[in-house]
Amino acid sequence: MRIQYKFALLAAGLFFAVGTTVSATELVTQKEISVSRVLAGHVLVSGTDEPASGVTVDLCSSDWKRVFTSTKTDEKGHFSLERPATGKLFFIRVSAQGMNIYELRVRIDKHATRELTIHLSVAT
Repeated sequence: MRIQYKFALLAAGLFFAVGTTVSATELVTQKEISVSRVLAGHVLVSGTDEPASGVTVDLCSSDWKRVFTSTKTDEKGHFSLERPATGKLFFIRVSAQGMNIYELRVRIDKHATRELTIHLSVAT
């Protein structure tokens, strides 16, 4: 009986120790459609504007359920996705461990002056 009691205390201690270090990830969906000249840009950390390296950038279906292609940001936070042959509106999901997931819709305009800039916020 004493072994079960000690095991229960150990399990409770581990639960609380792990529970305090885990952060809840939120889904942030941009309401406006972004305009860019290409499916490329930079991912920065909100508040610091530091480049976010190793972030996953997915090109998704319009229902966000399928991933057509995926890439990771480089050490400067830059990413580039190859544009599919068809389509006018593209759905991009940006995610990284410890950060909130960001979803945005992008319309390509060859006359646009810049690439995308995406600010990820730290999950709390």
